[in-house]
Amino acid sequence: MTDMPPDGSGRLGATPTIKRLRWVLVVVFAFLVFRALTSDDGTRDISAGQCVTAAASGDVRSVDCSDASAVGRVVHVARNAFTDDASVRRLCASHGSTRAFTSADASGGTGTVICVVDAR
Repeated sequence: MTDMPPDGSGRLGATPTIKRLRWVLVVVFAFLVFRALTSDDGTRDISAGQCVTAAASGDVRSVDCSDASAVGRVVHVARNAFTDDASVRRLCASHGSTRAFTSADASGGTGTVICVVDAR
């Protein structure tokens, strides 16, 4: 004889809970995948010739070159580039720059490298 729940439904009490939890986990997983695919490191709209500043959050954003907060003019932007110190120095030196910003979203050793020179 098998154990039957008191309501005679033939289902054990934990099954509906597991089904609800499964859907919650599917929704959470879908959200995480969506965020991973649409994440932005804040450098998408930055291109060579623009002036940039470092925001308080550590992100780089474009500003007018006459802005007092401008720290430099972008001479090169490399996406999916190696972000280790030696690689960044070598890349920016090849474009006449000694200063660089790397993306805050560097994963697996790669990210966005922004090489800058003095804005003035």
